[in-house]
Amino acid sequence: MLRNLWLRLSGAAPAPGPGRAGSRGSLLILWVSIRLCAASLGRPPWAEYYGTKSRYEVLSGVSVPGTDWLAPANCTVLQVNALIRHGTRYPTRKNVPHMVEIHQLIREQGDLGSSLVQALAGWHMWYNERMDGNLHPLGISEMFKLAKRLSARFPALFAVQSYREKRLKFLTSSKHRCVNSTKSFIQGLESYLNLSDQEGGQWEVNDGLMRFFDHCEKFKNLVENNNTALHQVEIFKNGPEMERIMSNMAKKLGISSSAINTNMVEATFYLCTYEFILKGVISPWCDLLDKEDVEVLEYLGDLKQYWKRSYGYKINGLSSYKLFQDLFQYMDQTIEESERNQSISHTAVLRFGHAETLLPVLTLMGYFKDDHPLLANNFKQQKHRKFKSGRISPFAANLILVLYRFNGARGLGEKYRLQLFLNERPLPFPHSGNLIADYEEVKECYQQLIESLKFSNVCDDHSYFHFIFFLFLLILFIVYY
Repeated sequence: MLRNLWLRLSGAAPAPGPGRAGSRGSLLILWVSIRLCAASLGRPPWAEYYGTKSRYEVLSGVSVPGTDWLAPANCTVLQVNALIRHGTRYPTRKNVPHMVEIHQLIREQGDLGSSLVQALAGWHMWYNERMDGNLHPLGISEMFKLAKRLSARFPALFAVQSYREKRLKFLTSSKHRCVNSTKSFIQGLESYLNLSDQEGGQWEVNDGLMRFFDHCEKFKNLVENNNTALHQVEIFKNGPEMERIMSNMAKKLGISSSAINTNMVEATFYLCTYEFILKGVISPWCDLLDKEDVEVLEYLGDLKQYWKRSYGYKINGLSSYKLFQDLFQYMDQTIEESERNQSISHTAVLRFGHAETLLPVLTLMGYFKDDHPLLANNFKQQKHRKFKSGRISPFAANLILVLYRFNGARGLGEKYRLQLFLNERPLPFPHSGNLIADYEEVKECYQQLIESLKFSNVCDDHSYFHFIFFLFLLILFIVYY
């Protein structure tokens, strides 16, 4: 019975070939019994180490609105600005081939006398490249529920009249997982407001804002298309920590360690991760790793995010400046309309993007910066680092800026206040540590980013033109001298 239950939960099927009955079947049932007992404890192993593929509700612990969302005393909420990562998705096309590779290796070379190898060999490979990062039903549910929670917390902003008058603005990346996240959010909002889908929420695709990294030439040249930009990642992948994981995996599988590479190790971690976040199953893939292994693999993922999307290179944060300015432009407009006693044009502006959208913005704002950079050789020293991408940007992550009017203000400088939430938890301002700040104080803190970058394109890469100019001068020198 346990074996059949495990087959049903995990999608496993009996591995073909003779000699798999009898004692081997008993070994498999024993393994399943152990895993089901672990599952009954309620918390999967290492769920906090899944990086940007973490499950939102496991890390955020959201359930019902709490007192943290209450408006400050004597304040009226005017606007919500939100930056939301798409919901939980299937693996992308680039991940699947390595998953297939490690599974095939186990089936062909693994020690079938091991209950773990039997479980892995009998596991059904159901991931395929056609999934390519599509939004999973769980991601649909996450966006639907997030919309209902935000509507319940700010009923005056997410009101029926505001929705029908199109005072709720939706912006999205063109990627299908973001567009479908936007649709699911709108459906959750309509459900909360008891509106039919014929009301027709509208959204705008804007890759210039939501996929700014695709439009920043300097970022693409210095980081995205630069083979040496992630050299710290490559050093770590070839370092002693990863060597130890490959050696331990090989011993558990009864396979030569030379047959396993770092891509297979990462694929194993992804299989452990996706089986839990998509199916709620504690997979046999997790048993190829121990706690120290997943801490290493979490750090590998954080290294990638740090050097490609965060503090590794200055352009990573600066590349998001147009989106950062867009947040403040909408709040400035709202304050102008409030001062003129006009109706607020947009009571909520909701933007749907990627982890690659959210991380650079938080970097630009100065959040989660460690005293020392993340490097290939300081894994142990960074065990308690601030920069943990799974805590910052799991699936369905959200940065929410709430603008208030303070009704007891003595002057304009105190009249408007700002509050930040990350993943629906209060986020202190980096310059003061306070949970609420005067809007003008925040603008002053970021004045250089808001004003000085307004008329200069930090994404222009002039290195190519400098090279051409130098080449032109060299030719002139050769010709005339």
